[in-house]
Amino acid sequence: MDTTATFLLGNLIVIAAGVIRGLTGFGFAAFSVAGLVFLLPVREAVPVVLCLEVLASALLLPAAWRQIEWPLARPLLLAALCGVPLGLLGLTRADPQAMAIAVYVLIGGLALMGLARLPLPLARGAGAPWIVGGATGALLAAFSIGGPLVAAWLAHIGTRPGAVRATLILFFGAIDAASVAALGASGHLGAQTAQRLIVLVPATLAGLWIGQRLFRVVPSARALACTQWLLLALSLLGLYASLAVPA
Repeated sequence: MDTTATFLLGNLIVIAAGVIRGLTGFGFAAFSVAGLVFLLPVREAVPVVLCLEVLASALLLPAAWRQIEWPLARPLLLAALCGVPLGLLGLTRADPQAMAIAVYVLIGGLALMGLARLPLPLARGAGAPWIVGGATGALLAAFSIGGPLVAAWLAHIGTRPGAVRATLILFFGAIDAASVAALGASGHLGAQTAQRLIVLVPATLAGLWIGQRLFRVVPSARALACTQWLLLALSLLGLYASLAVPA
């Protein structure tokens, strides 16, 4: 982070994302990337957010372990691991401005679907977790987003709110760890990423602490709706900014 204003804004974005993650089990990456793209190119923001996501999952997983829906988690994880290489290919080859626009369109579209309670295509059937998992793995590796997609699917098939949160915590922890390892192997992690992590880790911890305590008192449906509205507002603002800047 280069200036005081950028430092403060980056930390505020990550604190808010941590609150969302601790409260709902997802949304950290989507919110962080959508916000940090104002400050960094997508290629630089994604590795930082993925590393912070791994930290968040490691802290949240012990308390959520008993509520994980393993019959759903297993195929989602396997499919997502297969999707990660496709996402990394997109991260290295896509145009930065096109990537930023794609991030905002995806986040806004998924938020709208969640608010409208629209059913996801291919939401049921034996192949559904493989399709959703594969698509989410690719999105996570390329843009560090995908939480709204898998969260919407889990909710649509009637999974209990506590189980949704726990399964998402496991899912993102495993896939983000795999993505970070792949980014490191391909040379996308460096000293600059480490410096940004040092700056943003305290904000992540503060946000998670607040979110976990809110989880105990805020109804899950209300928390999910608030998250969707925040993601929609941020996606519209980011899309406007991205389109207003010449390529």
